[in-house]
Amino acid sequence: MARKSSVEKQSANGGAAPKRHGQSDERIYREIYAAIIDHQIAPGTALQEEELATAFGVSRTVIRKVLQKLAHARLVDLVPNKGASVAKPSAEEAREVFDARRAIESVLVERVVAGASDEGIGKLLKLAKTERLAFESGNKQGRVKLSGDFHRQLAMLAGNAVLAGFLTELVSRTSLIIALYESPGAVSCSHGEHLEIAQAIKRRDAKKAVQYMVHHLQHIEAQIELSDQHARVDFKSLFKPAV
Repeated sequence: MARKSSVEKQSANGGAAPKRHGQSDERIYREIYAAIIDHQIAPGTALQEEELATAFGVSRTVIRKVLQKLAHARLVDLVPNKGASVAKPSAEEAREVFDARRAIESVLVERVVAGASDEGIGKLLKLAKTERLAFESGNKQGRVKLSGDFHRQLAMLAGNAVLAGFLTELVSRTSLIIALYESPGAVSCSHGEHLEIAQAIKRRDAKKAVQYMVHHLQHIEAQIELSDQHARVDFKSLFKPAV
């Protein structure tokens, strides 16, 4: 017996696109995660299960599982009887995040200077230069992503998986803080400062590299101010169901 084509299967299902399973859960997680840290969805925005299920073409059960995973990553708040929303860090939490980052990234920088290969450091330097190109071309979304990639690459080069895990969470939470508190017109994560850090690491100058990193994080923190405004997001337009 000949196999039915995908079109015939879709017709037999009443014309509805087949639901996605397995790996699709991870893909949905990555898309929502990226939309949050790239500032496409503002802190405090409600994440309605029905809207997201429609946007992705999956069941609410799948969306509920993804939201739980995002809550574990501290990017989403789940409140009983109220549902999910993008996490909205308080000013005090923001200060604690920056304190933690200064402590952790100072240690990571020292470890990278002491033990990372020239090839690995070269990749870090390349990331900083690529971020500069994104800045110069006005690619804000690309710059935001590359900025986070720089810090995650630094953590990877340090060779400590536990510290790298902590930093990944802190970088994501910092993105929420910037989206919520950043002053108008501020450059939240300077490509020039990343380049300074990478060049000092290349020279194996731990003292200067740590100094540049601390200054860099202080610079970001100095450019945030309290704000609680956020806009409604059209999830159906933002997330296109897979064909």
